[in-house]
Amino acid sequence: MSTSNRWAACGVYQVGRRRDEYKRCANLLEAVTQLLEYFSNYQDVPKIQSLTKRLDVVQAQLQDAVMDDFKLLLGTSDVKLSPDSLERLASACLVVNALGPKVRDQLMDWLCEREMTVYQTIFSMSGDAAKLDRFERRFAWFKGRLEERKEVWGVFPPAWRVPQTLCLTFCKITKAAVKRLLSDSEDVVREDVGPLIKTVVATKKFEKEMAALFGGGSKDEDDDDLQDVDNLPASEARKRLEAFRKKQQAAAAAKQQQQQQTAADGTAHAGGSETVGPDAAAAAAAHVAFEGAISEAFEDALKYYVAEEQKELLRHLDQLIKEEAERLWKPPEGEDTRVLGTANQLFLKIRASLNRCVKLLSRGPTLLRLAGAFKRVLSSYAAELLKRMPKTAAGGTSAQTPFNGTDWYVRLPDEEEGVLTCILATAEYCRETTEALGRSIARELQPGLANSLDLGDEESAFASVASQCLSVLVLGINTRLDACLQDMLRMRWDSIESPGDDSPYVGAMRRILLVEAAPRLGAALDRNQFGFFCDKLGRMFVPRFIETIYKLRKVSEKGTLQLSIDADSVRRLLLEFPRAARPLDDEVDSAPYAHYIEREMGGAVNLVKVMQAKPENLVDTFILLMPANAKTPTELARICELKGFTKKLQSELIGQYTRKVGGTPAADQSPLALAGSGTSGSSSPVPSIIGQANASPVPGGSSSTTATPLGGLGGVSGGAASNLNALKTSVNSFTRELASSMHIRGASLGDVGGSPLPNQREKPTLFKSGGLNFNMQQTAARTREGLAKMANILPGKLGGGGDRGGGSGSGGES
Repeated sequence: MSTSNRWAACGVYQVGRRRDEYKRCANLLEAVTQLLEYFSNYQDVPKIQSLTKRLDVVQAQLQDAVMDDFKLLLGTSDVKLSPDSLERLASACLVVNALGPKVRDQLMDWLCEREMTVYQTIFSMSGDAAKLDRFERRFAWFKGRLEERKEVWGVFPPAWRVPQTLCLTFCKITKAAVKRLLSDSEDVVREDVGPLIKTVVATKKFEKEMAALFGGGSKDEDDDDLQDVDNLPASEARKRLEAFRKKQQAAAAAKQQQQQQTAADGTAHAGGSETVGPDAAAAAAAHVAFEGAISEAFEDALKYYVAEEQKELLRHLDQLIKEEAERLWKPPEGEDTRVLGTANQLFLKIRASLNRCVKLLSRGPTLLRLAGAFKRVLSSYAAELLKRMPKTAAGGTSAQTPFNGTDWYVRLPDEEEGVLTCILATAEYCRETTEALGRSIARELQPGLANSLDLGDEESAFASVASQCLSVLVLGINTRLDACLQDMLRMRWDSIESPGDDSPYVGAMRRILLVEAAPRLGAALDRNQFGFFCDKLGRMFVPRFIETIYKLRKVSEKGTLQLSIDADSVRRLLLEFPRAARPLDDEVDSAPYAHYIEREMGGAVNLVKVMQAKPENLVDTFILLMPANAKTPTELARICELKGFTKKLQSELIGQYTRKVGGTPAADQSPLALAGSGTSGSSSPVPSIIGQANASPVPGGSSSTTATPLGGLGGVSGGAASNLNALKTSVNSFTRELASSMHIRGASLGDVGGSPLPNQREKPTLFKSGGLNFNMQQTAARTREGLAKMANILPGKLGGGGDRGGGSGSGGES
């Protein structure tokens, strides 16, 4: 070390003794400290050791001198410092910086302890200062203290962040005071949460102000939704709530887009994150430091606020329900909506409560508790909607098969049906809004708490209300239709002389479905709801209609003809129902409802056709027309009983049916059964359409079959051609039976694949235009056209060739 440097080290102390030369002392001390760093590896040299020890002594003396100056000048809070004193302290800070972080921390600890001693002396835990409603005075004192001693805090280097450190210390001490105060006055807080809320609001406001002051944060703008909304008109409530929902949806969409953009530009974002400046980092640190620094102590006590908020919401709900009852559960006048006004008002109230908590109180556990209160209120509202819903005679909203008696009846006048559709629209609206509410709360909750939020049960509750509304609507319509079915049972089917137009009960069904129900329900239900309603309506009504047919007694031949007309009319009006309800909906006919009606009501029409068959043809017609799941001896017995057959005849027919479907060889096997057998080694779709074959195998892989057709015709030879001929024979026999049942005289429907009825032949009077038989003529003609197409298709399906024009045997004749 040079002589000049040794002189500098030795002279530091001499300079330090003159406190007005702190700047020069700091510069020399910093220079010597940096110089000794070059000799850090030579500490075993005696001269270096000596200089290092002397420097340590000088640093200790400087530290004592600086601390004495700060205690002397800042020890008395009432003394206003002169500019020279402030300059002297600012220079002393340079020395503290040169002495290192340890000395700086000691000085900051002393300064914070000094200021907080003044604070604790003024606001002791006794007297007015210990009352919760006076708590906000503490924040006013501290802000005033910062402003009052602004010149003093200015002498410290900005990097020290002295005011921020004092504020954090103030928050720490105040938080401890809050916990003690709440513990001592828990009973008072439970009885009256007003002072608690006032204190929490003031605390949150103070924390935001400190974050904005020290960290560059900004205070939240006032929310106009926090105003009193209890007396808002329904129209205004609905508009504001709709705006809120759109805002939430837009925010969710923006967040999703931002996440996608972040994923696409992940590298760029990662690179940008490394360039965050110190000011931004300090601001973020300040926000983290001050957010909840004091208010976190109120979280446990705010459970009393949540309880009061829940009581207020439930009281508000009770008032809304009373007002809704006075309005007869109708939507607000002048509003183009079926949503009840109570839903709008309730969600607006919930939104205001949510905003109060988020903006003024807490985003932590208290907000999660408040969400639990919302869940209970929404569940109560769902229960009120369900309570108002019309019920069955047994007091429920659904019924189970079989629908016997009148316990499942739901009387739905026009007014009650309107109420039910309003409840349905309200339940669906509440389900959607509850889902949006859950997203909004999850977005506001502190990280880590969102996973504990679940409003799924409440969404399911409103979805259940909507589903039960549709079930009650189905029961209500079926209750009206049940009167028509009772009229159907009371008809004298054995006294019908001239079958013609639809029976009165069919006209009543048409009025109920197409004239009354369709326009109202089409306007009240959306596409999905209407599709669900149609499906349930059909699946409840059609089985009951078929069961009513089985309950008829003493149905004459003309009665069965009238019943066939009625069944077809019922099928058509059921198919017309969706189009009548929603004429502008192009997709309404694509619903599964139409397929179900065609299938099941087609079975009902076939049932009536079986009833029309004569005893000698009943079994074959039963096998031909009845659906696979109804081809049982039990169903055949019911049809026999319906036709009034004797027990002996019923037994014979059931035995004949058992032999045909059971595979027992019989001498009277029909060509109808033969047509379904096909050749050996081939698979034909015919058995699934017209019955099952009875065949005896013969050598060579072929089958030899004999049968009696429906019309008593002779047998035909086997092979592919004989399969087609047997089918044609059976169809011709069936058409003759159809013509016979309609009393056609001197007319023929033509052979399968043959020429149509000649125009020059005189039409029987039975086919007068506009009457029943004109419709039957159309049915027969369409049947013939379809069978003609089958004649051109089936030979290839059955295998081998065949004569499409006519077949061997008498089956080719009409």
